[in-house]
Amino acid sequence: MKIEIIESGGPRPLANYSEAVVAGPWVFAAGQLASDFKTGVPAEARKHPSFPFYGSDIKLQTRYVLENLKRTFEAAGSSLENVVKAQVFLTDLDNFNGFDEVWREYFKVPPPRTTVGTTGLLVKDTLVEIDLIGVAKG
Repeated sequence: MKIEIIESGGPRPLANYSEAVVAGPWVFAAGQLASDFKTGVPAEARKHPSFPFYGSDIKLQTRYVLENLKRTFEAAGSSLENVVKAQVFLTDLDNFNGFDEVWREYFKVPPPRTTVGTTGLLVKDTLVEIDLIGVAKG
């Protein structure tokens, strides 16, 4: 079976793994965080420090991750509409509602999803990690 490495031009992690691969009819996307892998959580994925009562870090980070995953799936010739399984890791399950509000914007027909609370993620101050499996062409 041919395995194609996918690169969307999004932030590249320091660790040694592929952003995604296409194997047969499937797209397997690595877990993605709200990180630029240079400064940590980028400005567009966190509340502005001068206005801490505006916005929501979990919503901003979830949107950042899902936009990156959207680009990943597009680079694989697919789309988020073709996602068939999702795994989500939250550092605080109290953030679930904010996460889920953004999730609903991206998935009108929600794929099966596992959501797990975890004590931490690879990059400091990240709140959510999402990995997806989908159909390559749809």
